[in-house]
Amino acid sequence: MNSLPNFLIVGASKSGTSSLYHYLKQHPDIYLSDKQKEGRYFSQMPGNFKGPGDENITATITKDLESYKALFQTCSEEKAVGDISPEYLYFHEKSIPLIQKDLGRDVKIVLILRSPIDRAYSGYMHFTRDKRETLSFEEGMSMEEERSSKDWIWAWQYRNSGLYHKQVKAYLDNFENVKVIIFDDFENDAKAVLKELCIFLDVDASFGFNTEYKYNVSGNPKSKMLYSIESSRGLINFAKKIIPDKIVKAVRNKITGEKQMVKTEMNEATRKELIEFYRADILELQNLIQQDLSHWLK
Repeated sequence: MNSLPNFLIVGASKSGTSSLYHYLKQHPDIYLSDKQKEGRYFSQMPGNFKGPGDENITATITKDLESYKALFQTCSEEKAVGDISPEYLYFHEKSIPLIQKDLGRDVKIVLILRSPIDRAYSGYMHFTRDKRETLSFEEGMSMEEERSSKDWIWAWQYRNSGLYHKQVKAYLDNFENVKVIIFDDFENDAKAVLKELCIFLDVDASFGFNTEYKYNVSGNPKSKMLYSIESSRGLINFAKKIIPDKIVKAVRNKITGEKQMVKTEMNEATRKELIEFYRADILELQNLIQQDLSHWLK
């Protein structure tokens, strides 16, 4: 059966979307593609990105509607069918018209927003974890314009991708059913946020989610050798053929889970600089969504 989503989680990146994907997949009334977490269709990214490791993103871009439908071909009776693609927020100008055309204005939109300061640093640590970034955080931010001009994937825009106000306003202006989640609430009580999300998606809100593991955690791996082995796509695909999926996931979680990542702190002067860079945008966003975001400015 070929279905199309009736809900989208459009971002932001590094705001818990990987964990949301794995948690929501547990629910019998919710369908998310087994082929890939991110449909990457509505942003219409051109591909052929030139940054380190960007070829893996190029390989997962869905170019046409029929290929996008194929991501949901095993959907059966699930009430909520979704796509979690954080770039839809960054590329809102391209994404929104196409979403409206193919899914309509009534499609449910979910945004999960993290402090742009912490999000920027988490994005940086994600790339250092995967040995894609070799510069310091400050040097990486100074290279954003140059990297963009050289067709590096949008996620290299550590600082510029966190200007949420315009992005969020575009979705609120163009869709009837929009839910905004603040990452801090998800981090503090994932089950409460998941219950709210189930109500929004009109599925059983009493379902008991297992939120023991956090997925795609940024940081420096305690065991670089184990992380390097785990990151091998060929090895993982081979393991899935001979080992039950649940066991593969459990082993991967033990290697890449939160407890296996060493967190480093952002330079305090850099944090203060970023607070001032984002201050006006955060205050505008706060007024827009009518939620207190003052803790993002500390």
